[in-house]
Amino acid sequence: MPGNIKVNGIVLSSMPIGEYDKRIVILTKELGKIAAFVRGGRKPNSPLLGISNAFIYGEFELYRGRSSYSVNKGNAKEFFTHVTTDIDNMMLGTYFLEIANYYAQENADEKTRLLLLYRALQVLGAENRDLELIQAVYEFKTMIINGEYPNLFECRSCQRKEDLVALSADLEGMYCSKCASTATIDKGITLNKSTVYALQYVAGSDIKKVFSFELKDDIKGEFIEVIGRFKNKYMNHEFNSASFLKI
Repeated sequence: MPGNIKVNGIVLSSMPIGEYDKRIVILTKELGKIAAFVRGGRKPNSPLLGISNAFIYGEFELYRGRSSYSVNKGNAKEFFTHVTTDIDNMMLGTYFLEIANYYAQENADEKTRLLLLYRALQVLGAENRDLELIQAVYEFKTMIINGEYPNLFECRSCQRKEDLVALSADLEGMYCSKCASTATIDKGITLNKSTVYALQYVAGSDIKKVFSFELKDDIKGEFIEVIGRFKNKYMNHEFNSASFLKI
């Protein structure tokens, strides 16, 4: 029914409509992904000017009409200026927004996706940030939220949970050292144990902690390569902003 509601979320995109208005897409805690019109949002003296841009996290008071939302008020809580004022952070952050926008659903529980996006934008401002690792973790955790990822915690042949050493060639699961050495399975991709631990950590870790690890260069390279394989299989979508990434 029509009426006023309050939501909390991050603006994923903003585009001009007509001479003075905007249309924004917000990933919200309460309603999933929603689109809303910002009447007069492009006017220099508009009180909504500062809260209707991408990367804004805040509270929005919306009027819910019969077929659309309109923003009445807004209170910005986080501008992520470390993202919007750094070109590398900006490009990667834009990529994160595009991924969230593509997968998020309307009227769905998107709290986990919102928290992942919020946390990823936060860590872009960390000292000595590793953009390659942040990107790979964000992509993999997105697959996990989507429910499309391999079983990394037991051998797909014997269900053993220890000594997992190889990723199956079809990228659907792991093999233990015993099963990986047999001739009855497909030829898997042998991984360093540290890479396996890193994959398991991301798969099983709380969002608030998922970016809190580092990898040696050789392990990071293997980790990123595996995530790239997963992305081709489980995401299988060309994101426009990915072509601008410099990392």
